[in-house]
Amino acid sequence: MSTERRPSSRRNRVDSKHRIERAAARRATRHNNGASVPAMSSEVIEAALYRAAEGDFAAQATTYILTEEGSFVRRPDLYAVCLDWSDDGRYASVRWETLREVVTAPDGPYPDGALRTILLLCCSLHDDGPAPLSRLASLDTTNARIVSRGVHIATGALPLRQALGNTP
Repeated sequence: MSTERRPSSRRNRVDSKHRIERAAARRATRHNNGASVPAMSSEVIEAALYRAAEGDFAAQATTYILTEEGSFVRRPDLYAVCLDWSDDGRYASVRWETLREVVTAPDGPYPDGALRTILLLCCSLHDDGPAPLSRLASLDTTNARIVSRGVHIATGALPLRQALGNTP
């Protein structure tokens, strides 16, 4: 008996259906045609971001900041437009230029505030664009601590595992 799956198997139909739905969602968000973006679990997004960040201090730092602050991974309007996913869905990387454009859009939903400051700081760690350093003093204690740890991760001074509390 062959172990190969037939093209009509249930698993292949389901996998194909999900690929088509994800592609349609990406097209919809790119063209802003009002289609809704399927909500994803923040844990799935976090895991994919951390997998993709492995071995890159800047990517680890920004993943730490984005996931610890938490707004990015809970907002479909951000992750649907600003993440690139691997074909198998295990890895996700942020499109920094797109994120910067979304956050700095004049009529966008991100006025001056903590979220905008954190998102732009993360962008600056990747694209060498302007960093909102003058706004860091306006962050609350929790967000300031997250950003501080993120900067230490980016320099290599703080291992990601230690920042996450996973050291033996």
